[in-house]
This record gives sequence, structure tokens and C-alpha cells, in this order.
Amino acid sequence: MVLVGAAIGAFISSRDDANTAAVGDCMHRGSTSDDNPDLEVVECNSSDAQYEVLAKIDGSFLSDTLASSKCEAEAKGFQYVYTQSGDGKDFLLCLKDHKK
Repeated sequence: MVLVGAAIGAFISSRDDANTAAVGDCMHRGSTSDDNPDLEVVECNSSDAQYEVLAKIDGSFLSDTLASSKCEAEAKGFQYVYTQSGDGKDFLLCLKDHKK
């Protein structure tokens, strides 16, 4: 019974991770670390909303230059890139500041 509770808790806590983000979602940065910003999906009307997802692109982007070039082509007006790799599925998020 404890294992089931732990698995459900892990699912609930992971559903707001950056890998679940979609275009139009808002994100909150939970850490000041540039290496691990701990992005989480939040409601856009939340005071925690800091960024908006303009594009989510599957694939591996090994440099900031390559990621920025891809965002320039796919998401006009982007301001930030977030790449994730090595944790299942590699992807790139193109983000802009969320206007409140």
C-alpha cells in the first residue's frame, strides 16, 4: 500500500515538470540556478507565472546557439531557451516573459 502511495505522489509531483509543458502554458522558475532552473507549469492567472511557452521542440540541442537559432525560426518574440536532455525525452522550450 505504501508503494502505491509513493508512486501516485511521484506522478502528481512530476506532472508539472517542464516535460509536460505545452505551447501556451505558463511556467514558474523554482530555482535561481541556471544549470537547474526547476521549471514548473503553473496557471497563467497565478502570481507565480513568470514565463509563457511559445514553442516546444523535440530533439537534442547541444549548444545555446543552436537552441536560439531553432527558437528564432519557430517562435518569434522568444526571450529565453530551456533545453532538457538525458531524462527520457530531449526537448527545447522557447519562452518569453509572461505579462500579468
